[in-house]
Amino acid sequence: MSLDSPLFLFAFLPAVLAGFFASPAGLRQLVLLAASLMFTAMGDITALPVLAASILGNHALALAIGNARATGRTIRQKRLAALGVTANILYLAKAKYLAFAVSALPFLESSGMDPAQVHGLPPLGISFFTFQAVSYLVDVSRGQVAADKNLLHTALYLSFFPKMIAGPIARYATMLPGMRLPRPALSDVAAGSGRFCLGLAKKTLLAGTLGPVADAAFSARPLGGALDMGTAWLGLLAYTGQIYFDFSGYTDMAVGLGRMFGIALPENFDHPYVSRSVREFWRRWHISLSTWFRDYLYIPLGGGRVGPLAVQRNLLVVFLVCGLWHGANWTFVAWGLFHGVFLIFERTRAGRLLDRAPAAVGHAYALTAVMLGWVFFRAADLPQAVAYLGALFSFRFEGFDYTWMTVASRQALTALALAVVFSLPLGGVVRTVSEAAGRLGPLGRGAATAAAILAPAALLALSAMQLAAGTYSPFIYARF
Repeated sequence: MSLDSPLFLFAFLPAVLAGFFASPAGLRQLVLLAASLMFTAMGDITALPVLAASILGNHALALAIGNARATGRTIRQKRLAALGVTANILYLAKAKYLAFAVSALPFLESSGMDPAQVHGLPPLGISFFTFQAVSYLVDVSRGQVAADKNLLHTALYLSFFPKMIAGPIARYATMLPGMRLPRPALSDVAAGSGRFCLGLAKKTLLAGTLGPVADAAFSARPLGGALDMGTAWLGLLAYTGQIYFDFSGYTDMAVGLGRMFGIALPENFDHPYVSRSVREFWRRWHISLSTWFRDYLYIPLGGGRVGPLAVQRNLLVVFLVCGLWHGANWTFVAWGLFHGVFLIFERTRAGRLLDRAPAAVGHAYALTAVMLGWVFFRAADLPQAVAYLGALFSFRFEGFDYTWMTVASRQALTALALAVVFSLPLGGVVRTVSEAAGRLGPLGRGAATAAAILAPAALLALSAMQLAAGTYSPFIYARF
């Protein structure tokens, strides 16, 4: 079950909301936990035992680490923290990467391990709840948050259903106030539902429309024969919009749901496509993941406080791991290292010169680098990625007329244009319009209020019609 499925939208969510608001404040935690466990079971019943083990194991470890820290047993505290981090990461590695490792490392296969025997889908949400568990244990060890004795809080922290499929990766301290006493105000419910409808529209109306255009270009047998330059760029533009609105749409839905239930979830995007450098892009894209890697891997490795060569090593290690976190495939390894190389370049003299270049030059550089990186992210394997990159600069257009007739529909081109517009910061425009309406007196303020109420309802209706048309596609980040 996904956040944009009809089952979730018209059955599961209304039932959970009704049960939540009908319950006394003291029982709402239990309602949310029960809903979260049911959501996980409906999505992947095999994930429940893994999630339960993670909850119980990490809760016990956090208490032991907190006790060791409180009693001054520093060595025991560090050993327990290391044990917890290692256990979490090892199970994640087994679940996601064992088959990849066996097929990629000949000595493992020659030892008798068969990739077919260890292949299988990892448990639902394991990448996200494992990273949250690690952050909780490390924060307790560092004294940044106290170990929580309430098992219900730990369970809800790791299993909260809005973020279960694709994050964001929340810190314990961020969610704890809402978990202690979920009591959203009416304004929270209104703002959260509006945010949820906006995210649903991003996913269904924009990402869902752009997806088939990208799929046609990245298919093993592109329409019209061999991949031409026009089709390659059109497909890459479509995928650039698809992945942003798919993932940011999910985040909007998750954050909106969290607010409706009185639990804060972190923001995950800040208009990444307006960046002027790749490092700025990573401050704006998947913020919860990039800050996790910064705080729990990059800084412990020495961060930027070490020598130039060590900094370069740290960046490559972080982005190699970042690539692997997204999936067990050489394409993700290449994508991670691709970004790591650009971050190293931006620390050179040439990179510093680029920082002083006109804004248009920086925007063009960053967007081009990010888009080329998406080729590795989307391609099925490295040979296809290399072939696709070649097609982007082939200056061969035979076949593009066929693509234009069959794929570039009016709806797809409209979605692409809207994706460009809505990837820009429009908050200032909205405020200007709102202030202008306010200056018109009661009539203007009434119109603005009506628009704020009707817009989410209209987006929900349009999204429902799109889903009813049979154009549903799963969230891209759900498979990570």
